[in-house]
Amino acid sequence: MANSFHKNPCRILLMIVAVLLPAAWAQMPDIALQKTLPINLDADSSEFDRKNNILFFRGLHITQGVFSIEADEATVAKLDFENSQWNFVGNVVIENESAKAYSDRAEVLFRDHHITNAIMHGVPVRFAQISPETGKTTEGHANIMEYDLASGVISMSEDAWLSDGANEVSGNRISYDLVSDYIIADSDETGQVRMKINPPQNSDTESTP
Repeated sequence: MANSFHKNPCRILLMIVAVLLPAAWAQMPDIALQKTLPINLDADSSEFDRKNNILFFRGLHITQGVFSIEADEATVAKLDFENSQWNFVGNVVIENESAKAYSDRAEVLFRDHHITNAIMHGVPVRFAQISPETGKTTEGHANIMEYDLASGVISMSEDAWLSDGANEVSGNRISYDLVSDYIIADSDETGQVRMKINPPQNSDTESTP
């Protein structure tokens, strides 16, 4: 029991201090409503590899409601959004309302005509969100980033870092639960979870008589 607590003290601590960080990608769309919206696809060019049964797109841009995905290139086994995996390569940008993620490549799953999961790879993958309430920017990066729309969880791994502009959390893996609004972080290559929490700045500080 003692060993178990020793391995995970930072998990408990980070759940407590998570309120210091605003929600990233917090403006989650209604999934049921999202399914009913049309999917629009635009591309500079497309080809069909009959031998391998692969569709190939260049300059692809897909939108559905508040979601959009664009990339230099994309491939898929069939033009089907009911049950398919799309592979995007080159300047991949995934946008959800006020949040954007940038990666070198991504695998995106479509189920029942809506996006359910996106796994992004890059050195690093970057995301940023501007809060509509406060105007502050939350940003993060990691070599691998996964966004599970059903659970509302963003998982960042390999050199993961998250900041609201004042406070920072870094580690080998950071999971951010948008529904419960807390963070769980695992240690980095040094065996540590690092946090930097700055006190709020008071612009009305009274002068000492």
